[in-house]
Amino acid sequence: MQNIWLREKGVARSQLQNWVAFAVSVFIFLVVAHASAQEAGLLAGAKAEGRVVWYAGSGVILTRAIADAFEKKYPFIKVEVTRASDPVMLNRITTEKLAGKVLFDVVNSQILPLMYRLNVIGTHTPPGVEVMDAKYRDANGRWSGLHVDYYVLSYNTKLVRQQSPTDWWDLLNPRWKREIGIDPGRFHWLGAMMEYFGQDMAEKLMTGLARQEIQWHTGHTRLAHLTAAGELSVSLAYGHRIEEMKSKGAPIDWVRTTRPIVAGLQKVGLSSTPPHPNAGKLLVNFLISKEGQTVLYKQGYIPAFPGVLPKGSPFDPATLDVHPISPKVNFDLERYVKKFDQIFGPRR
Repeated sequence: MQNIWLREKGVARSQLQNWVAFAVSVFIFLVVAHASAQEAGLLAGAKAEGRVVWYAGSGVILTRAIADAFEKKYPFIKVEVTRASDPVMLNRITTEKLAGKVLFDVVNSQILPLMYRLNVIGTHTPPGVEVMDAKYRDANGRWSGLHVDYYVLSYNTKLVRQQSPTDWWDLLNPRWKREIGIDPGRFHWLGAMMEYFGQDMAEKLMTGLARQEIQWHTGHTRLAHLTAAGELSVSLAYGHRIEEMKSKGAPIDWVRTTRPIVAGLQKVGLSSTPPHPNAGKLLVNFLISKEGQTVLYKQGYIPAFPGVLPKGSPFDPATLDVHPISPKVNFDLERYVKKFDQIFGPRR
């Protein structure tokens, strides 16, 4: 009887797996069909427009790689990229708005929600965006996640051979005094940590860190290099940068067990008054598609779209306690700047 029950259970499980596989196949087919139908409706207009203006907050090499891939797919559209830091970009768009002429079609930035108040961000739902984690897209269609930056605890594998820290609280151990490197402007990280822990517990952690005589260095890349060089034992750095250096033989690694791993999210949106609306929508669709996200991954970034990371990737969000920086932190950033100053004081 038990063998019969086990066989029946196995058959039921197999049938369920087959049904799930069929449902996934149907969903993918529908997404592809919808994307094809939407693209067909945009192509004629995009050909007439001939170009698209992209204000990019991502790195130059990444944006050029994506633009090249897009132009290869749509050779009748020229991508004009303006690269700028988030604050510079926000100031530029503010100036354009005040002058009465917004010039961009597509923008990506970590602080894109701050542009809402300028009424320069429109709504657009790229095909397939619904498969993204809800934390990586705006419920009202104003933006979708482009790529994710994990704020991780990195360490020098030669200096920290046996007892590497496993969580943020481990950094309060006296052994890490004067051995921790942090960028002096990590206000978003502080805000996300306060969201995760609550203000009282987060302040307890940060006050303890402040007593450790933090080594302040501007720039995640610099922090990573200083850690690899042995000038720091541990540092707050970008996970994808650490993996890149590790793959080239640098004595550096990062902790996967910190709770949380704060994630900065590059968000991409369409202008509310795009000069080239059809080409703009095509570019947003490409950026969010598996095709565009694969280009991004090959450049060493962490894609926001599921199914692009290979099996076993150290960045698989299913194996990490990832906490994205919410738009609320951006809206209330001045509060976190003041709190950072209050806790850590002067930083040199």
